[in-house]
Amino acid sequence: MPEAAVQWDNVSFTVRHGFWMRPRKIVHDIALDIGRGCALGLVGPNGAGKTTTIKLGAGLLRPETGQVSIFGRPAPEAASRKCLGLLTENQYIYPHLRLREWLVMLAGFSGLSARQSRQRLEAVLSAVDLTARADQMMHTLSKGQLQRAGLAQALIHEPEILFLDEPMSGLDPYWRYQVQQMLSDFKSRGGTILFSSHILADVERLSDSIALLEEGRICWRGNLSELSRNIKGYEALCRTDQTEILEKISVNGKPELQSEGGWRVSVPVDRKDELIRLASQGTITLDSLRPVREELEEILFRFTSRPAK
Repeated sequence: MPEAAVQWDNVSFTVRHGFWMRPRKIVHDIALDIGRGCALGLVGPNGAGKTTTIKLGAGLLRPETGQVSIFGRPAPEAASRKCLGLLTENQYIYPHLRLREWLVMLAGFSGLSARQSRQRLEAVLSAVDLTARADQMMHTLSKGQLQRAGLAQALIHEPEILFLDEPMSGLDPYWRYQVQQMLSDFKSRGGTILFSSHILADVERLSDSIALLEEGRICWRGNLSELSRNIKGYEALCRTDQTEILEKISVNGKPELQSEGGWRVSVPVDRKDELIRLASQGTITLDSLRPVREELEEILFRFTSRPAK
């Protein structure tokens, strides 16, 4: 087991709201840890407590009960936070600063000298392809450019741990892929990552394990390989002149003609044996058959779904 880089030890957090300032517990007895060099994905519906869990981990919030530790030290201590890079879902920018000025300012807050800040500035701007925007005012950047700038500020002081709240928000497919590669490289160099995302495909690609939050509680934690994925059906590639046979066993009655010839057919679970029988009789030529399993979203829905009241 790798050394724990970040640990939440039975952490709870309460806010007060409304006219009477009534208490409302946001997270309940969170017990969680992330090994050094590992990536943990936080998933769950809106309001589940993901952002609060990240802010507690970064030392921005102090728990009502329990403690968060970073390499064994309390998270709110300055020495603990110095090794963190944080990207919040809603960034705090200074709209009338230039991008270069904003990054240098935040690098200084992270303990870098002016010389170190200048050296790192060019590297992170190049990594997120914003060198040409360095002297542009922050308020003129697009949402995707601001997201990349946020990643640059999280990385500028070369942290050991990254806390990222919806890091792919606002990115186009090209930059989603590029950021995934950057984070994978960061992890391969021994970096530790905690991130939340509603894009579960990103969670699946980046995470060593996931924690599912619902109503401020962890209702499941484990490796993706531990999730049992039910078979929903089968996808077959086959060849035949008798397309009416394929129409009868297809899910929607519409086999798809492939550019290279042959047909793609979606077959329900209870029609698999019939497909095999047709192939064994020589009625069709079966080129391939693969199971179609549940997506991550469908599995997690099973954990979070509740019977109607």
